[in-house]
Amino acid sequence: MIGFRRGPIRDAFMLFSGLLVGAGIVLYYPDKLVSEVPAEKVLLKLPTTLNLRGEKHTVERSITINHTFSNERLPVSEVRPKTIAEELVLKKTLFIGVVTAEKLLNTRGKAIFETWGKSASIVNFFSSEGQAKSTLPVVSLPGVDDTYPPQKKVFRMLKFMHDNYIDEYNWFLRADDDVYVRVPQLTQFLNTLDSSKMVYMGQPGMGKPEDLERIQLRADEHYCMGGTGVIYSNTLLKRLAPHLEECLSNVVVSYNEDLEVGRCISRKLDVQCTWSYELSRLFYMDYSKGEIFKSELVYKDKKLPNALTVHAFKKPAEMYKIHQYFIEVDINKTKLETQKFEKELVKIQKITKKQRAYATDK
Repeated sequence: MIGFRRGPIRDAFMLFSGLLVGAGIVLYYPDKLVSEVPAEKVLLKLPTTLNLRGEKHTVERSITINHTFSNERLPVSEVRPKTIAEELVLKKTLFIGVVTAEKLLNTRGKAIFETWGKSASIVNFFSSEGQAKSTLPVVSLPGVDDTYPPQKKVFRMLKFMHDNYIDEYNWFLRADDDVYVRVPQLTQFLNTLDSSKMVYMGQPGMGKPEDLERIQLRADEHYCMGGTGVIYSNTLLKRLAPHLEECLSNVVVSYNEDLEVGRCISRKLDVQCTWSYELSRLFYMDYSKGEIFKSELVYKDKKLPNALTVHAFKKPAEMYKIHQYFIEVDINKTKLETQKFEKELVKIQKITKKQRAYATDK
């Protein structure tokens, strides 16, 4: 029998042996390791023996996975996660849903798909029931038509996002079909935030003074305006989903869907749209409905290069133009960064010149 002295090699051997034994138990006796828990969950218990400094320690590692409990032996492929990513429940960053209509898919929808949509890991276009086949990734929502404003469409879109993608993404963006999204920059920004928090983010609005009586918002309430896009964290959407149908059936203002979603979040979750000057600059709102983008002066606005989303572009040609603008912004930024690295490289080369020559000669 092979023996090892106490030390790193012996500890490593015992750890490896323990893992093999545990894996063997899971492989051949998975039904012995499964216990019933509520909500159709399965608790997988994996015992592992560790030998640390001559002392044996047994660790029981538990993994919860979705499964309908049965007294029958469970197939190994169903009990054990197929990959480490599945075991750790790693999520992707951003799901993007674009609110559109059938008549706009081949114009605004196509422009999005050929510009900023290319840089998104996933972007779905949400349209009405009975939507004709399209080359774009379209979700046809049951019981929804193309009536504007898209009250029911947005509520049902949020429900669809939750029901189909809540376990895959950390963040969800509701976008109009006339907004430009800088996906890489937005993704980078979101990766600095905690999606386990209740985050409801966008361009905040309180309604016009003349509309306050009609919209019936409380003094402490404000909502995220839909134009520049609205971002929901995974946790917020998860908690909002059970209330969506109730809020939809009890709307106060039938033609302000962004306000009604905000009211639902406020009344049910006690969360308001993020309110800060910095965020208002990141979500660039054009209140002239596209008029300012007809002038070249807007492209000299110092706030524009730092925007994460820009609204609004009613014509496809305007979407392609702003896309060209941001490509040029990124190219110029890359050139400046390259020049900086080149200068740093010259400095380092002067320092390491002798060392490199010595290594080459040797």
